[in-house]
Amino acid sequence: MPTLKCPSALAVGLLAFAFLPIGRTADQPAPAPPRTPAEIPIEYFFRPPSIRAAALNPAGTHVAIMVANLRKDSTGLLIVKLADNTLTGMRGDTTYDVSSFAWAGDDRVVFSIARDKRYAWGLYVMQRDDSHSVVTLNEHDVVEVLGSPRSRPDSLFVWVRKSAHDYGRPGGLFELDLRRNFRDHFGGSGNNFRASISEPPKAEGVLRWLRDRDGEVRYAFAYREASVRLFRREKDDRWTPLATNVERDYPMAVDANATVLFVAHRNEAGHSELRRLNTADGALGPVLHTDEKYDFGHGSIRYSSDDSGAIGLVYARQAPEQVWFRDEEAALQRGIDAALPPNRINLITSRSRDGRHLLIYSSSDRHPGSLYLFDREGRKLHRLTELAPWLPERLMAPVSLMSFRTRDGLKLDGYVTLPLGHDPGKPAPMIVLPHGGPWIRDVWGYDAESQFFASRGYAVFRPNYRGSTGYGAEISVLPRMEFRKMHEDVTDGVKALIAAKIADPTHIAIVGASFGGYLAMCGAAFEPGLYKCAASIAGVFDWERVLREEHSNNPDSYRYETMRHALGDPKANRQKFEAMSPYLHAAEIKIPVFIAHGEEDTNADTSQSRRLVKAFKKAGVSHEAIFVPYEGHGFGALKDRVELFTRIEAFLKKHL
Repeated sequence: MPTLKCPSALAVGLLAFAFLPIGRTADQPAPAPPRTPAEIPIEYFFRPPSIRAAALNPAGTHVAIMVANLRKDSTGLLIVKLADNTLTGMRGDTTYDVSSFAWAGDDRVVFSIARDKRYAWGLYVMQRDDSHSVVTLNEHDVVEVLGSPRSRPDSLFVWVRKSAHDYGRPGGLFELDLRRNFRDHFGGSGNNFRASISEPPKAEGVLRWLRDRDGEVRYAFAYREASVRLFRREKDDRWTPLATNVERDYPMAVDANATVLFVAHRNEAGHSELRRLNTADGALGPVLHTDEKYDFGHGSIRYSSDDSGAIGLVYARQAPEQVWFRDEEAALQRGIDAALPPNRINLITSRSRDGRHLLIYSSSDRHPGSLYLFDREGRKLHRLTELAPWLPERLMAPVSLMSFRTRDGLKLDGYVTLPLGHDPGKPAPMIVLPHGGPWIRDVWGYDAESQFFASRGYAVFRPNYRGSTGYGAEISVLPRMEFRKMHEDVTDGVKALIAAKIADPTHIAIVGASFGGYLAMCGAAFEPGLYKCAASIAGVFDWERVLREEHSNNPDSYRYETMRHALGDPKANRQKFEAMSPYLHAAEIKIPVFIAHGEEDTNADTSQSRRLVKAFKKAGVSHEAIFVPYEGHGFGALKDRVELFTRIEAFLKKHL
């Protein structure tokens, strides 16, 4: 049975490094800890966590951690030698941040740098024990690191998702030499290219690559118009088209035999089954795991430390969950769960090659998270750091799952956060907080916005409307473009909470970002009398304009093709587009509205919000609006997030 151990010197150092607030120097006294939820400053909820990611090197001798510097509002990379807690790495600054990293073997770390929290600046590789030994692998492209092939450890597969040299279009998949700089001393570029991996024939683009257990690129999800096909890469680099229906048999990972895939198979009842699929003959193996409600296609397969076989599956049910296929792994999980505080989700996120060392991320609805190192041989847990030590768990609000029926009979889920001290017999003022996407979902766990609003006395409702991922086809797949019905689902969930006397029908607001911002404006435009006010951050409101902009920017993109096929031609489907575009109904809005948008948003064009504000002015709709320079889709700078939610808090206090 694992036993807890007091925080090490490393943990204390990380906590001290993370806790220093912006605007306070090290010699200034810390503010008094809050005694009630209402005393917690806004900044505490919207600070970046003290760490953003952590991973062991395969040897298990070092852990790399992305660490926040709150004074500079930046992220750096820390590499810790576990034997003696010696540190190397690099700090971010106010302009440049480490945005991601991955181990490339035992001795090297590949990492990306972002400028102004929005723009890709470069991809680099650093020697583990020498932060001054850095090689430039790529400049300015948006890239995804796939990893190194086992037979060529000095190589790295890098997928250029958006090329800075081709107006942001896809740039291809390359094998790079980790030992050579992208540029030589005379200004040339591409000097570290070893090979270019061709795309499957007649494809307009690739959505995803899969590598086999030897690390070689083996499969591609390629699209043409709105159709996706699966291709297998042969040893002579040819691509073989496969008859696999990726909607029914969604590939998750490659088995030890490279012709065999682990797939999330949708059976005749619409339930998910984990099975092996032989791509040579299309034969399906026995069911390894099944789930009648949740789809695990976008979860991840866990492999043994020696990479000899699949040992588990991680995916989101009500909350993130680990399913183990081997008894010894299940027993290990039970021991870890017993050693840590109750009501926690304890996820094994990284393990060493020999299986001795594990990193464990432990969190709950009221606890943002702790990072632990587990020594399997010594049966000891060492707490490395807390993700948000400034937030007292005792002052956070509990989160509960609720289910409701829609007007057309679907049974959907949502999550309700009730403020501390809530009187069960008294309906509470409520904030409806629909997620963005729409093709993501909410899960049980810590949510900063929910906790912020709950600390101010509001109940919070986060609905998983149709189109939210992670459920069966009836909820997640078939209706994924039914935008107006998604809005109606949110409405039905709110009315269910009113009927249950949880929400006070006279004090309800809706607040959302991105697609959630669209849903917030749908609530304002299409549900007169339901909401007292609404707030939208980086939303879209006119779907004809969205299609036109997508076609103008990248007419061959999969996103444009799927939207065009699903939504149809706006001119031929005028009534449909009018019914789902709140911009066209701006004059019908009778409640106060708050609009926020970053000036440099490349995802949801800022013009969507500017045109809506112009329509509000023309129609005399009560509104507030802020357009923030140098911000993109979502506010990256802490000062801007604090200002945004300070404004929203005042707006709600005034109108709700």
